[in-house]
Amino acid sequence: MEEERLGALHEYRLLDTPPEAELQAVLRVAATVAGVGSASLNLIDEHRQYQLIRIGGAPVECARSDSMCAVRFEAGAFVHVPDARADPLYQHNPWVTGGLGRIRFYASAPLITPEGYALGTLCVFGDHPHELTATQIAELTDLAGIVVAFFERRRQGRLTADLATAARTRQQWTETLLDTVDAAVIACDEHFRVTFWNRAAREWHGKSGEGEADPPVGIAERFGLYEADGTTPIPDPELPLWVALTKGVTVTGREMVIRRPAGDPVHVRANASPLRGPHGEINGAVLAQVDVTTDRLRRRLVEQARERLAAANAELERSNADLTNFAAAVSHDLIAPLSAVGGFLELLALEGYPEAAKGSAEVARMRDVIDGLLADALAARSSAAAARASGMAAGASGSAAGRR
Repeated sequence: MEEERLGALHEYRLLDTPPEAELQAVLRVAATVAGVGSASLNLIDEHRQYQLIRIGGAPVECARSDSMCAVRFEAGAFVHVPDARADPLYQHNPWVTGGLGRIRFYASAPLITPEGYALGTLCVFGDHPHELTATQIAELTDLAGIVVAFFERRRQGRLTADLATAARTRQQWTETLLDTVDAAVIACDEHFRVTFWNRAAREWHGKSGEGEADPPVGIAERFGLYEADGTTPIPDPELPLWVALTKGVTVTGREMVIRRPAGDPVHVRANASPLRGPHGEINGAVLAQVDVTTDRLRRRLVEQARERLAAANAELERSNADLTNFAAAVSHDLIAPLSAVGGFLELLALEGYPEAAKGSAEVARMRDVIDGLLADALAARSSAAAARASGMAAGASGSAAGRR
């Protein structure tokens, strides 16, 4: 429990800080209410009593063990001692005996936080016996509550300032981060007013549109938004940001073209999502646009390469057909006459002509040459067919990679 109390005390950051004028005014009122000349605000930590403010003398710091307020302040009740020299709890205290003071009359109201922790006391005292009325005790208790309210206001102000600083820092970090990415990011409120527009959005659209009056009209014309064909304007109700804001649905993969005021058009893929409040109500929407111009160009080049490959394959088929026809012509026009010549030579050899055998060997050699030419033609056709199949497979692989 003591650790929590000390944590609360340090949370207010009151120790060793200059007093505020309004607290001094409260102490003057407290002394007047009690009918004495001295009053103080005493804060008590683990080791000491620190007089934040004192009326009727200079503030004095003392050990917690010497403090009159530390005796009963944690009980949370008002303490009223008409004559400290006659009170067993206080008669030997250095504030009474002369070590730190010669107090006779003493009264204190505890400073209790909203969470119930005692920070110290609002104390009134004097060097003569004195007695308070019930009304005076009630008023002093109220003044102690006002002091705690001042403490709380100061703490809340500091926390608010810290939160504001943190929020500004986070906002600057977010804006800097979004300005470094190459995607356009746009946000709007529930009235279609643009609340955020990053660097890429400014570059692509040429204007921010921030703070423009609602309702928006002609958005496609104003910001150069077209269908993927680059020529058809997108109707306002079909824009991703509009759909997310009015229908409360998330839009993904909507392709469009931004025709920039300066530079080539940008082909983008847009995603949009509604922004919802704590109770689910739509209070805005955010849009992200990613440049896919290069991807679209690559896909177009792949399609063109596939078309050129198809044309080359068709030409290769025609060339192979011509080669086959040529081989057939060679087979008919050369082999048939050679066969006839070979037959005549065989007859002459039977008649005893020695030169006929030599001619038959030459005819056989020529047939081998022609057969080799036919075999080469068939092999070339087979290789062309295999190359065509490999090219088709590579084209299909490139198309799949483009889709990914």
